[in-house]
Amino acid sequence: MHVLAGLVRPDAGTLTLAGHDVDFARWSPAAAFAAGVGMVHQHSTLVPAMSVPENLSFGAGAAADGIGFDPRAARAHVAALAERYGLELQLDAPVRDLSVGQRQRAEILRALARGARVLVLDEPTAALTVDETRALFPALRRLREAGCGVIFISHKLGEIEDLADRVAVIRRGRIEAVAEVGTLDAEALGRLMLGHDLPPALRRTPPSARSAAAPLFALRGVSAPGLRAASALRELALELFAGEIVGIAGIDGNGQRELEEVLAGVRPTTAGRVEVEGVETSPSVRALAACGIAQLSGERERGGLIAGMSTSENLILKGSFDDRRFFRPLRLDLAAARAHAEALIARFRIEPPDPDADIATLSGGNAQKVALARELGGVARVVLAFNPTRGLDVGVTRFVHERLLALREAGGAALVVSTELDEVLALADRVLALVEGRLVPVPAGADRARLGAILLGRAAA
Repeated sequence: MHVLAGLVRPDAGTLTLAGHDVDFARWSPAAAFAAGVGMVHQHSTLVPAMSVPENLSFGAGAAADGIGFDPRAARAHVAALAERYGLELQLDAPVRDLSVGQRQRAEILRALARGARVLVLDEPTAALTVDETRALFPALRRLREAGCGVIFISHKLGEIEDLADRVAVIRRGRIEAVAEVGTLDAEALGRLMLGHDLPPALRRTPPSARSAAAPLFALRGVSAPGLRAASALRELALELFAGEIVGIAGIDGNGQRELEEVLAGVRPTTAGRVEVEGVETSPSVRALAACGIAQLSGERERGGLIAGMSTSENLILKGSFDDRRFFRPLRLDLAAARAHAEALIARFRIEPPDPDADIATLSGGNAQKVALARELGGVARVVLAFNPTRGLDVGVTRFVHERLLALREAGGAALVVSTELDEVLALADRVLALVEGRLVPVPAGADRARLGAILLGRAAA
């Protein structure tokens, strides 16, 4: 993708656009844009301080006529695009205040607005709801019919089968197969992606009887302001007991980010309290970690890992300043940190197995394994996991799920907050819906359709 977008010049080979070979000596992001290549990266490349209309105008030659930037015209243009493609957006808020899903929608709109002839989409639906995905696909089909070539990169095999004409499988830098959609079933595609047979289906034992002990983790009437009215937290009440997984399903923008920030200690509450084993605890990463509560951020690049730091450094980030295994008076014990990293790399099968590798060079799946190893590689009894498998392939997704289930089987507990309804239904012993900042109980045995209707307000719990 970086080669296509002009960010990386290849060592060998050719790239042909509209029948003409690209001159790699002059290939750049500007050249790729001029050649009609539109790139939508999985992680946002928007300017956080700018609004969506400003981002779509920025760098697009909007002021080439010398008149300057017209905010009202830009806003009207983006509003028309959003309506045309069925991608609802908050247009006036800075991008940093938007949910992951809304930032992804803005990225898609930016590429479409620039009239790309070749549109490359990297996991464009990872943060979109089912309805938003359904609204996007007709737009992509219209682009195809208009002569635009679309490269749609996804780990969701159902989306590939629904949208694509041909499918190519890439693994370890090589194209393993190219075939017409329909000639390879999901099992064959999965085998080509992983290089081996798909893992067996998850086996989840029935939850054990709940003891009379206090819950391992509880929210008692927690309220907090939101980025917008619909995402403000409203009197959240929740109990998480030993030996269970509680799932919170929700459409992005209904309070998931606010809940994560409250528990990280970066968003103040207006009411309520957090308890660990019956004792009120300060809602912050450090205070909860001291009580054996691990947290897996829903946004690895923004709140989970630090690019530019090594795998070894990322593995000792949280709490390391008072962890005497690594920090000695006035110095960091690099040898101890490296040995710790090597053990976790082997245990969690992280690739490349190099403690000194910059975390930014790891794939999304391996970066998530680093975050998971840091949180579950120690003595944590509870993990608060936000979208733990967003953008991951089927193999890494299964790996993450197995680790959460292993924690449950060992007498720990997990709170899984996810926009992936299938994930919540597959993992959780109890399911709650997060709808406009409120927790709504979901009846036992509810299927995907019923859960989706509750999230959209079309059915009562």
